[in-house]
Amino acid sequence: MSDAPIQQWPIKTKMNCTQMTTPFLICLSRAQGMNLTLIFVCASVLSMNSIPAQESDSLPDSPRVTPVVRLIHRAEPAIVSLFVPVAPGQLISGSGTIIHPDGYVLTNNHVVQNAEGLALIGSGLPGEQKPVQFGVVGRLPEKDLAIVKLMAAGPFPTVPLGRSDDLLNGESVVVAGNPGGRGLVFTSGIVSSRRVLTGTPNALVMTNYANIRRDTVIQFDAASNGGNSGGPLINLQGDLIGVVSAKVLQEQNIGFAIPVDVVYNTIEQILNPEIRSRKEVGLVLTEAAASVVIGGVKQGSAAAAAGLRADDELTAVNGRPLRHRIDWFVVLTSLLQKTGEFTVTVRRDEEMIEATIKPKNMSPMPASKVAFDRLQPGLRYRFFYGEYSLVPKFENLTPVRIDNVETVDLTAIRQDRDDHFAVEINGYLRVPSDNVYRLVVISDDGSKVFLNGELVINHDGNHPPSPAGKLLYLQKGNHALKIEYFEGNGGQELQLLIDQKPVAAEMLWHQS
Repeated sequence: MSDAPIQQWPIKTKMNCTQMTTPFLICLSRAQGMNLTLIFVCASVLSMNSIPAQESDSLPDSPRVTPVVRLIHRAEPAIVSLFVPVAPGQLISGSGTIIHPDGYVLTNNHVVQNAEGLALIGSGLPGEQKPVQFGVVGRLPEKDLAIVKLMAAGPFPTVPLGRSDDLLNGESVVVAGNPGGRGLVFTSGIVSSRRVLTGTPNALVMTNYANIRRDTVIQFDAASNGGNSGGPLINLQGDLIGVVSAKVLQEQNIGFAIPVDVVYNTIEQILNPEIRSRKEVGLVLTEAAASVVIGGVKQGSAAAAAGLRADDELTAVNGRPLRHRIDWFVVLTSLLQKTGEFTVTVRRDEEMIEATIKPKNMSPMPASKVAFDRLQPGLRYRFFYGEYSLVPKFENLTPVRIDNVETVDLTAIRQDRDDHFAVEINGYLRVPSDNVYRLVVISDDGSKVFLNGELVINHDGNHPPSPAGKLLYLQKGNHALKIEYFEGNGGQELQLLIDQKPVAAEMLWHQS
């Protein structure tokens, strides 16, 4: 299964790609308010079977065999060097980590700029390795995460997933990756900071903000360069604790990694197995990373018909054990590509129970039942003054202006007001066919998007221009749309995108 090409959001914070004298493609992002340039260490631009796991106890007892040597020896068969064709005679190189024995690899979204590529597994010399094809099976551009599948027979060795909520400043770490496209290389260092806010002017300024909703990254000092993106940050226990993603150009030994807990929390959004396959199981999991506990069962779903209940713990699928929630969504991605039923084992209290799930065809989100002849082009908005740190409750406010706007055009809506305002936009989003669409809002500061009365994107709080999105299966027709937004101070931005493009005027309507 493949996915669309890389998605790059039109955020006003400048994003540029430049060809350096060395053969690296470097993506630069200049942080607002700081004279710093972030390098997404994604990718060098170059000219154009299953591997047994290595046990650390197979190494000799020698002073040379340090804890770092042991963890590298154990991890290297599960690290992959990725190569993605982007133009005739050119490849982008990056890195990834095998996280499931069926060959599912965790990497950065910006590494896999196309849906297919080639991988080299482990650390053998190029003449000793055979390229393996891979395809993208899921991506979440807003968090710069993606999953690819190796097209070769497994089982594959894996790097165990750790946790990032208990990191220690100063603890030793190892970075693995494919700098310069030369194949697998390791460096070591420490966790310089277990939590760094992204997109901030400086630490002092951030003390003035309430309800900060910014991503955090792990800062480390191990060497990383073009081609390391997507590779693992590994602790001395041998667990993956982060995904290497960026560095600061003007500073020495400043690398950043996406915390592994972000992967746990967003794996359903990365893979979206039910929406992509248009088949429904109907389970909602809790966010507990260490187990696969059912938080809810959708009424009338396949899971309900199988007798599954909230608080059941999924322990196996078709007899294969589940280690964590990531395993569940990876296995579901594979199973829903096929037809037929599958068996799950659950722990209910102290009893182990087997249940058979027969996935159902998914129905799209139904369109609103509104007569086309009652709709007019554009959207209706209400504009409010006030100081906010979260999207306000608009029903309690009195608007200073009510008007129409052709598209989601914040400049036209705010007019000469720069700071301290909020806006509520209402209308309909018209989609041309029953299909899967990716809806994205880019905002500075907070925003929420509702479709047919359902909150589909929650991007609230104080934050710089950044995207948040959701994959939706929509029925052809008009879908009731509401956007809520507030601006504190500083930059102002509000955009609505569908499938990587700003929503066009012909898709936006309001009721007369």
